[in-house]
Amino acid sequence: MEQLPDRAQVEIDIFSGRPNPTWKLGRTDTTALLKLLKKVRKVETAAGGAGELGFRGFKVSFKTGGSGRELRVKGNSVSDGAQHFSDDRRIIEKFLLAKMPRELHVRFLNVLPR
Repeated sequence: MEQLPDRAQVEIDIFSGRPNPTWKLGRTDTTALLKLLKKVRKVETAAGGAGELGFRGFKVSFKTGGSGRELRVKGNSVSDGAQHFSDDRRIIEKFLLAKMPRELHVRFLNVLPR
């Protein structure tokens, strides 16, 4: 049986050459995020977007035991590298925006998606 992660770290992929802001999701929010992932539609390839300046999306790092998984989220594109998903209603991006600490939301309001 696969062990599910109970915590996650979220990173706003925004800076180049310096550390990106991060925050942690607790057990309840991590579980809710994993449930949302089950609602998105699997697709063959990820949407583009590499090399952009400014907000490049969110990176969500899950750790379980000695292994990890990284999820990239921007708009309706969700990918863990091996699998790609289309989130037509942007429910995962909106969830992460809603869980972002207020001080980060205020600081980056002008570049974050609405």
